[in-house]
Amino acid sequence: MAVLVLTAMTDWRLIDSGLSDHLFDFGDEALNAVRAWDDHGFWSMAGLFPWGGYIPPETTPTAIYQSKTPVHLLHLWAAFKLVGLEGFTNFKLVYSLMVVSLNGVLLGCIAKLCFPLRGPHWVSPIPGNLVFLSTYAITISNEAMLRFCLVDEPDYLGMTFWLATIVALGHWLKRYDPKETNERDNNYTEQDQASTGISQLKNPKVAIGLGFMSSWIYPILGVINLIALFLLQLFPVTKPLQKGIRALMPGALAGIALYWIHRVIAKQIIPEKLIGSELMYRMGLTTNIEGHDGIFDAIDFLYDQRSGGIPSFLRNSQIRIEHIAIWILGFNLFFIVFAKLKGINRQSLLVLSAGSSWLFVPLLTQSLAMHGWVYGIHFMPSVVLGWVGGCTTVFPGRQSQVFGPGTLGFCALLIWVIQMRWFLVAYLS
Repeated sequence: MAVLVLTAMTDWRLIDSGLSDHLFDFGDEALNAVRAWDDHGFWSMAGLFPWGGYIPPETTPTAIYQSKTPVHLLHLWAAFKLVGLEGFTNFKLVYSLMVVSLNGVLLGCIAKLCFPLRGPHWVSPIPGNLVFLSTYAITISNEAMLRFCLVDEPDYLGMTFWLATIVALGHWLKRYDPKETNERDNNYTEQDQASTGISQLKNPKVAIGLGFMSSWIYPILGVINLIALFLLQLFPVTKPLQKGIRALMPGALAGIALYWIHRVIAKQIIPEKLIGSELMYRMGLTTNIEGHDGIFDAIDFLYDQRSGGIPSFLRNSQIRIEHIAIWILGFNLFFIVFAKLKGINRQSLLVLSAGSSWLFVPLLTQSLAMHGWVYGIHFMPSVVLGWVGGCTTVFPGRQSQVFGPGTLGFCALLIWVIQMRWFLVAYLS
């Protein structure tokens, strides 16, 4: 009930403040792309699409974007055919808010999986439902998450599928230890495995499918996730976790491979029409310094995620300082929580859901520096889980019957108010 009330309050304030009038403030590329498919044919562009302004039916598309897969637009194309141009705005409004809420649910589930609320000899006074609700509140009011309503980049849908992958993996891991994701010691014996049925455990099929879709929708994220999955195997992970990680890797690789196969085929069919930046340029490994000087330009999403820059009347405002503080403190808390968290399963789930995104900073410096308003979504889980993890595992008094739950609930409410205020003023005023 509390989740429904919070969702209704959040969506009401956004809609009442004119969100529907601002849905295309930062571009209508996705709408134009599906209109191009409708007007010129899906296969005439080798299954890819133009990314920019509207192309009339009488004009032949000459610039087809090769750096994105069509998967993240197929459902929008179906919606466009169903509701038409007139109804697309209403569809986008409802669909975007549903995806925002879905991410809140997924991160709420991840928080309950990662942060210990009970152990062999203790039980936390913080209820699991409060952990879920607090995570949900911070997520659905986050600037990077709410910006999904205003932009159509594949990062968002790719992240949603990846968070769903981690939730599925976490619940699959609980099948061998229903009390907690990781209460046991990391040293498993053959007898332990036999007694818990680990050797008979089937592959996490749901997680495999979701991970594949995440990688196919957004191949760059797939590469980052594949690197994280590979690196985790170098640590002393439990046998079930190792099995789950290895099961996810082929799906992630398959999504990336499908994208490149598609791109190679398109290059053979319409080579003169394809556009898109080279990988080395995106990584910042060229002589060009346009848009970015150094590595720290890649984290300017900390203080500026708005495409076109922060409005002048907000640059020195108190609300902006409060908003930046939430992000910076959230990141600091995330790494503190990660350092203090016990249990290799919990640590691994935290890495896969939030920590691995930090690989974007050294590997795609130029992209982050020039497109902070896009890549901010990848660091949103770090902020959210940092605050919730801080209240449940780091802050003093967390074992108090009153102070522990009170601190988590108050922090979540305070952050929800600050983040909502910032988004309403910065984007909808």
